[in-house]
Amino acid sequence: MRLFLLRHAQANDIWPDSERILTQKGRNQVKKLCRYLDKSNFENVVQIWHSPYLRALETAQIFKEQMQLSAPLSETANITPNDNPHEAARMIASISCFGGDLVIVSHNPVLENLCDLILYGQKEGGKTVFRKCALAALTLVEPPSPADEYGIWTLNFLLSPSLFSDDGSPE
Repeated sequence: MRLFLLRHAQANDIWPDSERILTQKGRNQVKKLCRYLDKSNFENVVQIWHSPYLRALETAQIFKEQMQLSAPLSETANITPNDNPHEAARMIASISCFGGDLVIVSHNPVLENLCDLILYGQKEGGKTVFRKCALAALTLVEPPSPADEYGIWTLNFLLSPSLFSDDGSPE
């Protein structure tokens, strides 16, 4: 199983937080990211989870369209900004044996903490940094077991938006 973790793109600063929509720059960020990616890496994606927040939904919709994915979008609990990453890791572990890849579109700090938890067994190490519209790919090496509740994962890549911005600076 491969797991793709995508942080939402740039959004407007409005209240309430859950209603923030992407800016034009944010929509462009997702499109630039998708042009940078090899679509064949996503051929086995069977689900796209996104948080209930509008900016995550919009990011997921644009990503799905640009990457020409047939996988359904699924609004998913436990992946909003301040949720406990253990819950998301348990959900991922529970589906890891069914085959197929998963894309999760979410927020910080839950996304950074989830990635750290899956890779390093801790949730607050600050080892993984997700800027807006950053994408990580992880591969499950060993399935979940009593010794490794979430399985053993390896990081394939972590793409920062600065790689695909026009001027090379972080977006």
